[in-house]
Order: sequence, then structure tokens, then C-alpha cells
Amino acid sequence: MDLLSILRQIAREQSSIRLMNIYKGLPISYDTNIASVGAAEIQVPCSKNHIACLYHQGESYLMGESVPVVIRAKVLRLSLTKDYAVLSDFESAQDNIGKRMQIRVEPGEPIMASLEFKGSSFEFIAPLADLSANGASVFFESTMFPGRLSKPGSELTMSIPLPDSMAHKVKKITQKASSDVRKTLPPPQGNHVVVNAHGKVVTVAPDVEFNRYRVSAQLSFKDLSRMVILQYISMRQSEIIQDLHLFAEELYKNKDNLR
Repeated sequence: MDLLSILRQIAREQSSIRLMNIYKGLPISYDTNIASVGAAEIQVPCSKNHIACLYHQGESYLMGESVPVVIRAKVLRLSLTKDYAVLSDFESAQDNIGKRMQIRVEPGEPIMASLEFKGSSFEFIAPLADLSANGASVFFESTMFPGRLSKPGSELTMSIPLPDSMAHKVKKITQKASSDVRKTLPPPQGNHVVVNAHGKVVTVAPDVEFNRYRVSAQLSFKDLSRMVILQYISMRQSEIIQDLHLFAEELYKNKDNLR
């Protein structure tokens, strides 16, 4: 499939396309059009926030009604003076990009989750990669990866200690909850609120660059635990958007060094 020809046709028809990036677990999209097509690249106008995403990741995904497949593109050049990006090296990508049913967020500070797999008496401690309303991912160093236990379909229990900033939010939530619902949340451990959930492993993916494995699990958060998780996700979503805005502002302060 000649992806550049497809993009050239979209440019002629002046059809819109969507740039999709994942910033700290959060999908960031921007609807734009193709301003021009070169021998092996396209130029697209961007917002300041999305240019910050492109600078941070060095790539983006193109999608839209006129795009038959999701296209992965690398950033060839950015112009912060005129707010546009030049993209190249186009290739087909997985079609599930941008179709997440649940928002995922990366933690703002390291969170060490505890995992216990069914059939094993060992407790594994691993850093949380991201969290959603129905699941979580953790990282295992290659030397500590429990490959036999963490296969897709393996059942597990995961305990997630949420940061101190959630303590006061939990108090407000529990005040409104019934006594039966309050029992679904374990008592605080120090200033931390620990959320427990049962579930199963859904995917295991090697991360060659960092010599580790990403293990993703579907989890079932019950009652008050689910409310707390949703509060944390909402808080992190606001923080990530603000972080992206500040990152873009800082980037544009130094725009004379970038073209």
C-alpha cells in the first residue's frame, strides 16, 4: 500500500486527518489537514500542545475517515515559529491505536504495586506502569520476570498503594458511602490508601530498550475501591494535561533553538 499516495489524495481533497499521540498514558489528539506533500514527507499545521507531544515522542499516528489504515509517522522537522510539523517514514500501524475504551494514566510518582499470582505463595513487587478503571500494567525487570506465572489468562491479586495526595479525597468519599461500601476499602497504611483487586493477565510485552517486560492485567475494582481509582485517574488526567501545557510553554520559550 502506497501510504504517501493516500496522503497526497487526502491533501488534494482537503480532507481532515487526526494526529494521535499518547502522553504519559493519556490520548492527545488534534484534528488538522495536510498543508503540502513532498517527495517523501507531508507538512501539517499543529497546536502548541501537540507540537510538544511530537517533540517529546518523535512520532505520531495519522487517522481519519479518509485514511484506510492507521499510519505511523516519524517527525522529520518542527517549526515552532509557524506551528507546523513535517512528518515522514510512513508505515501501517495497529488499528487499535486511539480506540481505548478506558482512559489510562501513568503515575506522577513511583508506585510499587504488589502482585500475588494464583497457585504461588510468593509476593512480587513491581513499579506501576499505568492505571485505568478496569486494569493496570506493571514493569518487571528481565532478571525478575516471573514468566511461568504471568502468562495471559493467569489469575492474580494486585494491591496498589495510592499517593498521599489521595488521602483527603478518600475521606470525603467514605463520608458519603454506606457502612457496607466502606468495608470494601482496606484501612489506610500510614498516609497511603491501598486498593486491592482481583483479575487476570491479558498481555505480556517485552520492552527491549529497557530490558524489561510489561505485564497488563484486567482488574475488578469493587465499590469504594472503584470510586477511589476513578478519583485518582481524574486527578492524574488534570495533572497530565497541565504538565503538557507547561511543557509546551517551556518549549516555545526556547523556540529560537528549534525550527
